[in-house]
Amino acid sequence: MAYIAVAAPSDIVYVAGTINGIETVWQEINGKWYGYADAVEDCTYNVWVEMYDEAGNRSEYTASMYYELPWFVTDRKEADAEQRTQKGVLNARDLNRIEKNNYTIGSLTALVIPSKFDWEVGDLPRTSDYSRILAGVQKLRNYAHRHNTPEVPEHPLNTWQKYNAVEQIQKDCFDIFVGNKKNMIYAGEIYAGEGGLL
Repeated sequence: MAYIAVAAPSDIVYVAGTINGIETVWQEINGKWYGYADAVEDCTYNVWVEMYDEAGNRSEYTASMYYELPWFVTDRKEADAEQRTQKGVLNARDLNRIEKNNYTIGSLTALVIPSKFDWEVGDLPRTSDYSRILAGVQKLRNYAHRHNTPEVPEHPLNTWQKYNAVEQIQKDCFDIFVGNKKNMIYAGEIYAGEGGLL
């Protein structure tokens, strides 16, 4: 999931609009308005918003934004490997995406994750490269995971199932991070699920 921030004047009280043509809910957090949409592979987000101020005046804003947000491939299948489809074979594009995801999510969550994302066609990953990737994925899983998030696969990374697991771990961590950004605390109190004796 992508989250897109739009700066608006301080007197704006309501924002509505779309990201890539899909209606989204906009939330104000610390003076910025955030909309949420599915991440797209080309990292281009076409934003249209309408804003209303306290007096009821309406204005529109349109922009095309490029945000490098994580993109995940988690649906590889055995047929992809057997037929050697784009998803079924490891290439420089996959390595760049996986390592960039480690780096980007790590940066958002204040984790230091060494990464290399300048792979080119013909580059061959070494054992140390796979170890770096797996160590980064383990940091992300340690930071946040769901009960059904897969375990970090063991070295070597040599099957489509292992790559699905790597990117599912990244996706779960990122989705949890974005979900937490969407949580709002009203009136400065957290009340759901709290209890105690008086």
